[in-house]
Amino acid sequence: MVRNKSAILLCVLVVTSIAAVPVSAESSVYGNPELSLSVSDNTYRSSEAATLSVVASNNGRLEQGGPAQYEQEVQTAQSVEMEILEEQIDAPIDVKTGTVIAGTIPDSGTARFDFNIELGNAEPGTYEIPVEVQYKYVRMVTYGSVDGPEYTWRTVTREKSVTIEVEDRPQFEVVSEGNNAVFAGDTGQLSFALENTGTRTATSSSVQLTTQSPTIFFGTMQNPQSSTSLYVPTLEPGERTNLSVQVGAAAETQAGEYPVNLAVSYQNQNGVTETSDTLTTGIAVNPERSFEIRDIETERFRVDEGEAKINAQVVNTGSGTANNLAVQIGDTALVTPTNGESAIGDLAPGESKPVSFTVSIPAGAEPGTNMFPFVVEYENQDGDVRTTSPIRKSIAIEPEQDPFTVVGVNTSVSPGATDTVDVTVQYNGEEPVSATNAKLFVSDPISTSDDGAYLGEMQPGETKTATFTVSAGSSAVVKAYDASVEVRYDEADGDTRYTDGLPVGIALSPSSGGLPVPMSVLGVVALLGIGAIAVIYRRR
Repeated sequence: MVRNKSAILLCVLVVTSIAAVPVSAESSVYGNPELSLSVSDNTYRSSEAATLSVVASNNGRLEQGGPAQYEQEVQTAQSVEMEILEEQIDAPIDVKTGTVIAGTIPDSGTARFDFNIELGNAEPGTYEIPVEVQYKYVRMVTYGSVDGPEYTWRTVTREKSVTIEVEDRPQFEVVSEGNNAVFAGDTGQLSFALENTGTRTATSSSVQLTTQSPTIFFGTMQNPQSSTSLYVPTLEPGERTNLSVQVGAAAETQAGEYPVNLAVSYQNQNGVTETSDTLTTGIAVNPERSFEIRDIETERFRVDEGEAKINAQVVNTGSGTANNLAVQIGDTALVTPTNGESAIGDLAPGESKPVSFTVSIPAGAEPGTNMFPFVVEYENQDGDVRTTSPIRKSIAIEPEQDPFTVVGVNTSVSPGATDTVDVTVQYNGEEPVSATNAKLFVSDPISTSDDGAYLGEMQPGETKTATFTVSAGSSAVVKAYDASVEVRYDEADGDTRYTDGLPVGIALSPSSGGLPVPMSVLGVVALLGIGAIAVIYRRR
């Protein structure tokens, strides 16, 4: 019996000892993020492009706590992305942005999702914008294991919605524009139609216009202003009003399109002054006037010509009359104007008038086609002189023209004979010349005993024949030999001029008795004849 008690006591001690050995135990933290959506500014206007900013706020829920880092894990939304479900929107709203990703949103944190939208002609009121939100999070963290914590992940996709409001208010749009164009240095009218595209009447409206360029102004040339305003008493929804204001461009304004901003200040239904978004219209600036130089013809336009002439037509291709117009040859190193301006008076749109200029072309000028600038001067409506940019036209400078040319040569001289050579020359100048003499220059085997011929006075285009006496050596061959004629003449102002040598070909002709036989040939024939006589004599 004692033995049994001892055995029982031993067993109890063993069990107690085993229970005292430490054993590892696992614990868990679990919870989830909770996202709520809001719009910071949910007021919009119809027919506008805007940004819809959706703010996601995370108010995490903790179901079982534990270490702080694990509690944060289970309440954090990760890889958060949002998309607007455009096909479910019951309003004329066009979404221009796809899925927006914000990353991680911790407990008590926020993130903003921006979407570009365009509102059509939406009626005033509130509209639900459905969105889809997707994110992942750690549902549970199990810790206490010797292998470290274990994470259980979940992915959540939820549909939510936000509310926006389309306001009941006036809105404005520039719906048509006139032919808004002015010439640089002049004034004109800026015309446009303003329409109330909103849902409420605008009263006591002030349309403020502002230029965006320092060279565009409102008012007159003498009192230019950078801004001006127009008053519109009332403008009902859907109503439009035609507005016009005087606008101008400074003389230095480059051609092109220039914006003009306008904003409408009005009183709403509560008598509070509000201002519309900025609208834009524009003004086109043309060069002061536009002209063309056409139908260019030239006279004596050649190298070394003191009275070369240009004839042309100037055409007003613009839309306004140019007063007291004159055309000038612009600066050029090619020629020297001797009469470089042609005044023609007023020139209406589409009208043309002739102009002419006289220039001197130096002897060193190169023949060929060159660009010549023409400048048009005129007066604007204020009497100020304006100058256009150069109008460049190509004109060909011809080579220098010889005052005399050989137009005919006639001779019958033959080898071993003397005869005359008739050389006909033509005078190509513009003014008569006097004391004209022609001199012939030849070389061996041609010689001359009378190399001068007096031609006297010659008129432009006139021809005269100079006659010279020449001889051809007996050894000359029947062919043309080079020669030249130099002409001396006096111009109308008394200056004596000489031409360069004018080429002349003196062609030798066979003699009238038959073909000429050289002496060596005759000697051979004579020897043959003597030999034949001797043979006959011996036979006898």
